[in-house]
Amino acid sequence: MRRLTLFPFLLSLPSLAALAGVVPGCAATTTTSSGESEVGTGSRDWPVNLAAGSSVLYELQVRTANACRTDTGSAEQRAACAAKPAPRVKYRAEGTTCGDAGNLEDIKLGTLDDMLEETADYKKGITLRYIRERVGANMVWMMPLFPNNDRWNIPDACDNLGSPYAVRDYFHASGMLSRACIAAGKDEHDAEPCFGNASADALVQKAHERGLKVMFDVALNHFGHNYNAYDYGDYQTLPRLIDMVGGNAAKLWDHDSTYDVGLMHPTLLDSPESLSALEMNPRTKDDVAAVKAKCPSARGDALVRAVVAHRMAFDYEKVNVGCGGESLEAELPGFYMGRDRFSPATSISDTFTNEWRDVKFLYHREENTGKAWEFARQREYLFRILNYWVSRGVDGFRLDHTTDPDSGMGANEWKYILGKVNYYAKKRGQAVPTYLAEEFHDQGEMNKVIDIMTEGYVGDMTARGGQTKDTSHVERVVNNAMRFGDGAFTMSALETHDEHRLTDGTGFNAWTGAGFWGIGAALRSTPMIVMGQEFGEPWGIGFRRSDFLRSRFEGTDQFRRDGDDLVNFYGRMASQRLASENRALMSPKRSFLRPRTQPGAPDARMLAMAKWTTDGNAMFVFHNLWEQDVEQSFFISPELAGQLSISDDTLYRLTDAISGRTVSTCRRGRDLKFDFFVKLDAGTRAQWLRLEVDQGCR
Repeated sequence: MRRLTLFPFLLSLPSLAALAGVVPGCAATTTTSSGESEVGTGSRDWPVNLAAGSSVLYELQVRTANACRTDTGSAEQRAACAAKPAPRVKYRAEGTTCGDAGNLEDIKLGTLDDMLEETADYKKGITLRYIRERVGANMVWMMPLFPNNDRWNIPDACDNLGSPYAVRDYFHASGMLSRACIAAGKDEHDAEPCFGNASADALVQKAHERGLKVMFDVALNHFGHNYNAYDYGDYQTLPRLIDMVGGNAAKLWDHDSTYDVGLMHPTLLDSPESLSALEMNPRTKDDVAAVKAKCPSARGDALVRAVVAHRMAFDYEKVNVGCGGESLEAELPGFYMGRDRFSPATSISDTFTNEWRDVKFLYHREENTGKAWEFARQREYLFRILNYWVSRGVDGFRLDHTTDPDSGMGANEWKYILGKVNYYAKKRGQAVPTYLAEEFHDQGEMNKVIDIMTEGYVGDMTARGGQTKDTSHVERVVNNAMRFGDGAFTMSALETHDEHRLTDGTGFNAWTGAGFWGIGAALRSTPMIVMGQEFGEPWGIGFRRSDFLRSRFEGTDQFRRDGDDLVNFYGRMASQRLASENRALMSPKRSFLRPRTQPGAPDARMLAMAKWTTDGNAMFVFHNLWEQDVEQSFFISPELAGQLSISDDTLYRLTDAISGRTVSTCRRGRDLKFDFFVKLDAGTRAQWLRLEVDQGCR
């Protein structure tokens, strides 16, 4: 979400596992030859999800991906925009009048339904088909698509939509992202809310049909202002769980003994109809009756949320819970961090926030053993959020700011939440979700429970600020990205929604950027492309304001005539990374190659690397770092040749996986080892050469 500085020495903020009686172990650290601190793998709490390493992510923001203007693009694009169903956005922010407020309808925002259109042409839409067939990604990372705070204390009065990371309801997709809600003229702000969950379900289903997984983006260390308390209809509330475990919080970790059928295929308490169903359920009818007796005049959505709040409240809080369905921070401030940053808040005015004025931080102080049950309550609620979406088919989560000093969230808390999500996923017969963490602090512990870490490649490779990006720099970045060993994967990307575009301060143009992205795609990593990167979008897309991808539209200054060629280049790298015949690309086994005539140092112009697997697959990766003609002869040592299974008298051929062309035939192993010659012209960004026994030689 918000970018922090990652200091050279990676901070470890150990969590005291107050509820479990477990103190996480320390990760070993090593120092590279360049003096950079690295975090060792330590021991994992459960095996890494290997699906993370065979994923190529495509990150997008729904409302921006297919946004358009009726006065922009070709005649066909303008006509399509004019006919496009889009929400009528109201300016809701409190405070000063925004000069842009009258222009909110100039940009017609995208919807979840737009992504289901049958086109593989980005000029017609960023669709599931385009992402899978053209870009070659196999997992789509959805930036938060939930209702968000667009009114209270937003960072800028002219942020007309507010930040999607200031979420005020995690159980629903925003109605503004659903064509059905748009057709009804409603959204989540109405007295009878309209939500986009049916559109989200359809997207997940259609993605799976196309071989795409879906990752949702959540920021669970804080909620946006005016968080609406929706929840499951039928589940064992924490007060009842306390009775089940005999008041021993450590027993909450035993998921078999606390198994609850209501968590298997949960339904939401989010409408009068779902409330009626609770009144017929023996486990919940008394809760509903108690609230109705207390609140005889409450109706509709207000009554629904009043029931949710009363069910979550401890006995000492129930007297203060009202009947109007107020926000979570007003009804149950104990969910939130107090101003002392150590205790649960005692009132809405006591809830802690920092310079992120559009959010309030949840209570995560596991070390405050005197408030163990308040901590456990929000932890169970966060589990239910993730569990709900997994039960609907969501395949993974990007976790924003996982451990953060402002929130006090620790790795042990994540171990509990994710462990319980995995437990119920397995009970349903589902695959365990993939977890991606934005982590600036306790990397040594988070890499034991998380599958993908975002730090260690993003920013390092681009090296804004004029740092020379030669082969020595690239090799340092690769070494740092691989510091988790056989533990978590590193996300290998050159930009995210937090980053500037590739062309801003990096020295890259769209094509050199693609080449540097491809280096990560040739590693044991999880490559990620952010929407628009693949067709050269230069505009810095903000994640708060209404915006659109200018490079999609013909006739604009940003539109590239070579955009389709660039997309095809990314697509070829992505698809070939995932091809079984090139499986060495995803292997952790690698060695940098050195020129035959200067064995002590790399050729500064070209990254050269050998990759291999234990079953005999071997690849040679060459990246022309800048637009230049390069040629070089490399030497393969006897030790490396043994790892690559190169035999002196065997004849080999080399096939470039990216172009599909055979670049060398009938070369004996002894000749390859002594003189591995590579020539790349200025227009060739990379070659991924697959070593094959040449059956056509005589």
